[in-house]
Amino acid sequence: MIRWVSSSLPTFKSLTFGPGLNILLADVTDTSTEKQTRNSAGKTSLVEVIHFLLGSDAKKDSLFKHESIIRHSFSIGIDVGGHEIQVTRSGNRDKCVFLSDDHADTIGVILNRDDDGSGYISLDVWKNLLGARCFDLPDDRDSTPFASRYAPTFRQLIGYFARRRKSGGYDTIEKQNQEQKSGDWQVALSYLLGLDWEVAREFQEMREREKSASVLKKAIKEGELGKIFGTAAEIRPELARTEERIGKLKAQIEHFQVHESYREQAARAAHLKDQISEITYSLADAEETVAYLSRSVEEEKPPAYADVERLYKAVGIELPGVVLRRFEDVRDFQASVTANRRNYLEEQINELKARRTRLNGLLTERGLERAKILKALDGKGAFEDLIRLQEDLGVLSSRAETLKSKLQYAAAFENNVAQLKRETADLQIKLQDEHKRDEDRIKKATVMVDRVIGELYDDRTGNLIIEAAKNGPQVKIDIEGDGNKGGIDMMKIFCFDMMLFQMSADRFKHGPGFMVHDSHLFDGVDSRQVLKALTFGAKVAKELKGQYIVTLNSDEFLKDQISDGTTLESAVLSIRLTDDESGGLFGFRFDLKT
Repeated sequence: MIRWVSSSLPTFKSLTFGPGLNILLADVTDTSTEKQTRNSAGKTSLVEVIHFLLGSDAKKDSLFKHESIIRHSFSIGIDVGGHEIQVTRSGNRDKCVFLSDDHADTIGVILNRDDDGSGYISLDVWKNLLGARCFDLPDDRDSTPFASRYAPTFRQLIGYFARRRKSGGYDTIEKQNQEQKSGDWQVALSYLLGLDWEVAREFQEMREREKSASVLKKAIKEGELGKIFGTAAEIRPELARTEERIGKLKAQIEHFQVHESYREQAARAAHLKDQISEITYSLADAEETVAYLSRSVEEEKPPAYADVERLYKAVGIELPGVVLRRFEDVRDFQASVTANRRNYLEEQINELKARRTRLNGLLTERGLERAKILKALDGKGAFEDLIRLQEDLGVLSSRAETLKSKLQYAAAFENNVAQLKRETADLQIKLQDEHKRDEDRIKKATVMVDRVIGELYDDRTGNLIIEAAKNGPQVKIDIEGDGNKGGIDMMKIFCFDMMLFQMSADRFKHGPGFMVHDSHLFDGVDSRQVLKALTFGAKVAKELKGQYIVTLNSDEFLKDQISDGTTLESAVLSIRLTDDESGGLFGFRFDLKT
């Protein structure tokens, strides 16, 4: 239970709380304008102060790091493990929690010392202490199973007993922080309700594994990892082709014979091939030339001069003897020329035939030499070729080993994915079995929620539903006619929190002993339901000998009274906040939303 809250800040409005219902009101002053709002009066800031003193982190954007506040300390009087103690904390030394020697002895902690003798414990020690005294968590966080990553912690659990609006604590019943992962709230609520929280933790671990598998699968399919990994179906054909090439290469190497002068002989064979080609071309040219010259010899004849003389006689012209002698001289000369040309052509033909014979001989000679070389090289190769073949075999063998490893990893990965699906199904069955064993606790929580709904609504019914779903325990509240968002959704949170308040008092030796709600819980809620909620909260706090702290706007609080005339004025704190410059919780305004 929270006894009081104060600060070294001179303008801070110290607040004192008693058992039962405590209402902190924010008023509108006579000088308020329409532009002024009580949202800056500090109602929500009170929740932040309580969380700060109960071990919340003070990040850079925290109000406790504001330049006008960081050097001031805040203190709280609170019951821890049945003992009232006082602790102090400031923004400039947010990792230290200061308390007196007497209080340290009362709760059994050893103090560190400042130069001025002030005693303090670390923030982690303070949180562990609160977890042990309020929620029966082990002092030693290294103990199994609380050493696990998703084990419940004090800060995780206390958020349900003082929801923070700026963290999204009023968005849904199951989350006290909008950033909570499913595993976080499933573990927390399972622990608070007395269910097997380790099964909820296993679901979160399973989700982490599934997420990793999904990311890896996507990377294999689309990204660079596809070059390293792959699917078994894709790897097997490539491995088969590589192993077939290795077999052929091994056989080639096994039958390979090294010829000492392979390079020189191979070069000679290539040169002979070129020579044979040149000789073949020369032979073809000689054959064509011989054929042409032979035709020329056959066609070579002297001019037909007798025909000239006959032509002249036919026309009655008698040629003189001198002319005839000249014709004869010309004819004899032409016959001599023709004879000489025939002799020349025949000589050329004979030379070409002789050359042809030589070329044929040379062609045969070169062909035989090349055939002999090729026969000698058949099935053999140079030593360098053998080395190259062996290098190729090494590369292929390495590739085959890589593919075998990839296949092994792919098969293991695919088997792991299938195993995850089976384990998820098994885990759901395990959760269902656990819920059967914890049926009495679930019934108890359900009855408590029914009671709250019955107190709030005369014409509505509802249910607390705790389901063993395939993705872990699911928790929700259904209230008849809850299709419209707003007031009923807020009342679901109220019903749920009141149930947790009662369950914690029953489950833990001491429990936190308080429940804190700020005015945002009642946004959009009919004023009659607000009054019924406050009345019920007061009743539960009294039954539990605990405390229900609420912040409200005064006009909303005073709008309606319940029909029997009962009022809650006695629960209103003497200190009231206002919307003027100095009327807020801190006594001044600063440029940080609170």
